[in-house]
Amino acid sequence: MMTKVSGFVTDTLEVVYGHLHRPDDKFGADSANHSVTVLVEGDLKAKLDTLLKESGATKINGMRNDDEGRTLLKVKSKIFVKKGEQTFPCRDALSNRTEATPFGGDKVRLRLNPAVLDRDNSMSIYLNGCQIIEKSATDSGGFPVVEDGFDGSAFKMPKSENTSETPAETDEIPF
Repeated sequence: MMTKVSGFVTDTLEVVYGHLHRPDDKFGADSANHSVTVLVEGDLKAKLDTLLKESGATKINGMRNDDEGRTLLKVKSKIFVKKGEQTFPCRDALSNRTEATPFGGDKVRLRLNPAVLDRDNSMSIYLNGCQIIEKSATDSGGFPVVEDGFDGSAFKMPKSENTSETPAETDEIPF
């Protein structure tokens, strides 16, 4: 069992790792979840400190320090995995649904729901929503922008007409 604490929406945070594009099933299908790891600074740190004190919880699950001495918080959700959805639904800065998901360096706001777990009096913070405020320039893959070049943001891959043939069944070399 758990005791729910009032949910909240964060201020803008920097993403360190994002796993909202598909479920993380590293430890098997039963533990699959969507997750995002953010830097804990400023207002978020103050909010988490207040939640910890007011709830009487002993610690916050998913919070740790990395090798660079930064405090990180990893929040997860299984809601959409249970519904069979591959991608966690995100919103853009205008609150419209988007197929984009955040990755390292992106700026987001998160809707979080904390709960104190009865088993060990620790606090888990669950991801309930993600709004992408800014996509990072690091999403460029290391390439500089080419003005007036191809814009693939709306491109959708056409479905193949012949899906029965695999590369192993052709005479072509697969590279």
